[in-house]
Amino acid sequence: MAYKRRHFPVTLVPILCLIGMLGSSTPLWAQNNGNLPRDLQTLVAEALKANAEVRQMSSLHTASREAIKPAGALDDPEVAYIMKDVPTDTWALNREDMTQQMVELSQKFPFFGKRRLRSEVAEEQARSEKFAYHEKANEVRSKMIIAYWSLSLYHANFDLTQKNKQFWEQVVRVAETRYGVGQGQQADVLQAQVELGSYLDRLFQWTQKQESARADINALRSQAPHTAVARPQPLTPRTLPLSLDNLLAQADSRPQLQALKALIAKQEKAVALARKEYYPDATVSLAYGIRQTLAPPINQKQPDMFTGRVMFNLPIWHGSKIEPKIREEQARQNAAKEAHQSGFNQLSAMIKDRYAKLQRLAKQVTLYDHGIVPQARQASAAALASYQVGTLDFSQVYQNQIAVYNSEMQLQEYMKDFEENWAELEWLVGQELPRPPGGKK
Repeated sequence: MAYKRRHFPVTLVPILCLIGMLGSSTPLWAQNNGNLPRDLQTLVAEALKANAEVRQMSSLHTASREAIKPAGALDDPEVAYIMKDVPTDTWALNREDMTQQMVELSQKFPFFGKRRLRSEVAEEQARSEKFAYHEKANEVRSKMIIAYWSLSLYHANFDLTQKNKQFWEQVVRVAETRYGVGQGQQADVLQAQVELGSYLDRLFQWTQKQESARADINALRSQAPHTAVARPQPLTPRTLPLSLDNLLAQADSRPQLQALKALIAKQEKAVALARKEYYPDATVSLAYGIRQTLAPPINQKQPDMFTGRVMFNLPIWHGSKIEPKIREEQARQNAAKEAHQSGFNQLSAMIKDRYAKLQRLAKQVTLYDHGIVPQARQASAAALASYQVGTLDFSQVYQNQIAVYNSEMQLQEYMKDFEENWAELEWLVGQELPRPPGGKK
């Protein structure tokens, strides 16, 4: 049975690096994960600590936090050295009483409220990076859980294939014995040998899939591909004690939606900041002028001079500068609202999809675990016993054993799909879901 790699719902992920955050929630990766097998808990912890993408988002979050204070800080003061009223005929500094050397210090002060709004916009951006970090960590956690159960599936399928190989070894011996005493056909022997060979080929395939799954696990935790990974816990049937209404109610805590909400708040502040451009900023300057003693014959000592001034910019370009900026930020705010609504709709649809799959898989697991697999095993055992005493054709033995193998493999596949959709559902709602007994030992 071919393994199909799942694609993760990442429709909203690229937006996260552009938006701010509002409120807080406990990230999925920060919860105790106590419902997971212990070895899987260890792998998740290693991935969250060492994964390059998680570390990248953590660094971006750290960088954005450091941008908050500078955003609300004053501009650097300016200092100027001025030579004032120097006569160009002599270039002397002691000929004219107006000649002076000045040192001027200037500082710009934005209109009241601008610095606060700039800091708040930067703070929202920092929150966006924080929740983008949470989202990435949740994603890596989900991928690690899926990779773990995929490896468990490949181990289980290898064991099932090995068991069926041993069964066909027994059948080959029985067919050869019957053929040797003239009670069987050579075609039965050849068909049994061909089937035995096919199981040897499948063992190679499952071994390769195990290696690939271990490489995926090691990539998630930034380890070399050949690093040893212990055999996972076996897949076991689990029930579905979840309510769709509760899942949809929890969806709002997902970092992606929190990010989209914060984008709206961030743009509200950006609009307010743009409106502040109607008001002027002030620049305060203080200057000290040094004058020298006038040259002979005057020889008069002159006092130094002090100058102070306040300057205001004139925000008169309403139509070409201020109002377009306000409309730009308002448009971005409207886009943020639409993005949030669209994101919620998509997320709700994905939650419903995973929940419906889990409902189907739970029923299929129960059907195979309690019905099809036990019945197939009984039929195969009875067919082999009848074939040994010559009361049943080889073809019936062949069909019954193939049915056993396929049903056992299908049961494992359904249990793996159940765990995979469960992990994706936890990622979608941003919460660890109550895991009933059965998924671990």
